[in-house]
Amino acid sequence: MKGVSCTTQADPWTKQEVLVKKGIQSEDETDRLAAITQLNILSGDSEERFDRIIRIAQRMFAVPMADFSVIDADSQHLKSAYGYSLSRIDRIDSLANHAMMRNGVFVVNDAQEDDRFSGNPLIISQPKIRFFASYPIRTRSGQRVGALSIADRVPRSLSAHDQSVFRDLAEMIENELTFMQVAQFDRATQMSINDGFYSQAEQGLRVCERQKKSAVAVVFDVRRLTPATDTERDIEHDRHIRVFANQLRHFFRKSDVIGRIGRQEFAVMLLDAQGEDVATIVKKLKASIDIHNADSEYRHRLSFLHAFSEFDPAHAVTSSTLVEMAKRLLVELDEVG
Repeated sequence: MKGVSCTTQADPWTKQEVLVKKGIQSEDETDRLAAITQLNILSGDSEERFDRIIRIAQRMFAVPMADFSVIDADSQHLKSAYGYSLSRIDRIDSLANHAMMRNGVFVVNDAQEDDRFSGNPLIISQPKIRFFASYPIRTRSGQRVGALSIADRVPRSLSAHDQSVFRDLAEMIENELTFMQVAQFDRATQMSINDGFYSQAEQGLRVCERQKKSAVAVVFDVRRLTPATDTERDIEHDRHIRVFANQLRHFFRKSDVIGRIGRQEFAVMLLDAQGEDVATIVKKLKASIDIHNADSEYRHRLSFLHAFSEFDPAHAVTSSTLVEMAKRLLVELDEVG
């Protein structure tokens, strides 16, 4: 009986090549992962600047779920999310990964009727997604690092106009990633500063213009913060600035754009809001500041002046124009005393 020899042919595809072929990974996966590492975005909790944009998306499209996710080699990490009870999804099950691998808005009107997602745990079990829309998020260098997504538990569609608004929101997240890289972020207050604020506010106003929503720009001047003349005054100034920044974050909505535009000046762009909304918030803000002053050990009480200007989508102006209008009103109030 003759012996039988057997040979085994090596699989011509590497693991990455197989994943690329299946559309799970990109051809530039190594560079993409390096960009995520450089951003250092996966460490730490959710960040307010991303939470704000997610809240805008949730409100604008009236969906129960919205998120900005970063997608690494194996997982989708929900960096900022609304309506989800999970923080991580296996990349092979990730709906957002499909969007990240494509150009333009990726829309699934009814996932239960789409063969691509048959058996997907996100569809057949909680959160039982039916409608899904997502847009890839890129860094300044063009690397795709994640996606902005919205989802619903009932079938829906997304019009061409809505897709345009959705892209605007995705660009707001991309701008935030840029701010992280070009130092347009104030570490002391954890807020965008100057150009960083105006860029975010401009994006928000364009969304309001498309949706025919009003908006309000509010400028705050923190009082009794004259230029520091000694160490004690410098410490007091920094403390007041941090306290005021935290108060603004507490009383304004996550969907509002908040920034530091001067040594003792802050600005807030309230999206989908009117002047009377400002009065309600400022009343609560003043009451909280009074409580802080009563408990403070510092010599100078924290106080502020404010003024606002309203955005009419039918007669749109830029964010800088709107803020300047509020600043002029603030000067007039200051002169009156």
